[in-house]
Amino acid sequence: MTTYINPYTGQTVNQSPIGYENLTLTSTITSLDWPINGNTSSVVAGIIEVTATASGMYLRMPPATQVSTGQSILIRNIGSYSFTVTDYGNNTIAPISSGIADYIYLTDNSSVNGTWAVVTFGAGVSQANSATLAGFGLKAISNTLNEAIQVVSVNSTYTFLDIDRASFYVWTGGAGALTLPSASVVGNNWFVIVRNGGTGILTLTPQGSDTIDNNASQQLQLTESLVICSNGSSGYNTYAYGRSNTFIYTLLNLVVTGGTTTLTSAQAASSVQEYTGALTSNQIVILPSTVQLYSLQNKTTGSYTLTFKTSSVGASTVVLPQNQTIIAICDGTNVYNAQTTTTSTLSALTVGNGAPTGPSLNFLGDTNTGLYLVASGQLGFAIGGANAMTLTSSGLFIPVGIAGGTY
Repeated sequence: MTTYINPYTGQTVNQSPIGYENLTLTSTITSLDWPINGNTSSVVAGIIEVTATASGMYLRMPPATQVSTGQSILIRNIGSYSFTVTDYGNNTIAPISSGIADYIYLTDNSSVNGTWAVVTFGAGVSQANSATLAGFGLKAISNTLNEAIQVVSVNSTYTFLDIDRASFYVWTGGAGALTLPSASVVGNNWFVIVRNGGTGILTLTPQGSDTIDNNASQQLQLTESLVICSNGSSGYNTYAYGRSNTFIYTLLNLVVTGGTTTLTSAQAASSVQEYTGALTSNQIVILPSTVQLYSLQNKTTGSYTLTFKTSSVGASTVVLPQNQTIIAICDGTNVYNAQTTTTSTLSALTVGNGAPTGPSLNFLGDTNTGLYLVASGQLGFAIGGANAMTLTSSGLFIPVGIAGGTY
């Protein structure tokens, strides 16, 4: 910060003082000058009475770097139109309505724009300065505060900051991710608006143990948008979720290890679901009691079953073998395999290779018994998770031998 100090007195040196000026604004922007070298036109005086000849006019201060901090001006609007006082870079210092007087003084002169403080004297009644009160999501227009949402485009990985409060972020890239700040850092009532205007799916991820709608992340398909609000402690909640009419499907990738898992409504909203993880016991997934169509894929490992059901006692369930994908229907009570039918005929069916512990063709309730491909041209018969027979072009091989019977 620059100060101008008299070396003899130690006092701040100001520009040559002019006590009073009456100024009429006739153009959109009128620039003031410091009273240097005897100039007397549109100069900064101790008191300036201003008349604007139309609305939407601006009175611009000269460079702040040319004077010391503490430089002050009293500007009074004696006309019928409001006008706005700006710094040298045309940033609003104070809008001044008819009959209002503002005392403006410089607090920082380290840049040409400077930092200015404002005290409003008012007319008749006390009046706050809207430019001083304006914060995130607010904008001073004349002497009123108005809602304002800043639109920001982003096309690469970004972590939101506290200063992004009340902003509208539009994703313009391909598949990507945005990270939310810690909810405890930004506090309760912080919010941001996000829209996927790009060409790929957008994933929103909280930090640490924070969640978003009680989930680890939130996906936005193309054209989708929502408002994200911090609860100040454990994460975020969303509202005004605009779902795409074209790209309506979302993916749930859930790691399970066994036991019973009840899907939340947000998790169950994903029609495409993939289950991974090493099972240490049989896994039951409880779907919401609502009508829904699901694509379910079992990518788990371990010699245990994966079963889908509702909370209804005695209702139908679906057991999904490992490395298989099915279309399932929930009618609100029962869960059915949509590919199960007694009237259609398949002309051809191609399945995975399988293994003795998980044969490609197996049975409900006994998924480790059935048929699988041992190698090219070799058909294996699995019993209880082990190879019991192998049929090849050379004959039938029975490693466990033949028990009983007459041959």
